[in-house]
Amino acid sequence: MASENAILDCQNHLSHLSQLQDNACFIEPTGKNQWRISSKEKPTIEVHVNMDETTGFITRLNWRQVFE
Repeated sequence: MASENAILDCQNHLSHLSQLQDNACFIEPTGKNQWRISSKEKPTIEVHVNMDETTGFITRLNWRQVFE
């Protein structure tokens, strides 16, 4: 649950990451307006999102839980 909350927080603040109090995610660009967000906590959850550059609206494309 903590991993999903961290992902949601990072996803909701993707356009202004500097305002996050504690960045609990790894964020990487994967293409034009697409990002991979991974939680730092275990179990790791990874999502791919698309951010509309005109509206700032974020759409989750897919997600997965990473097992180690």
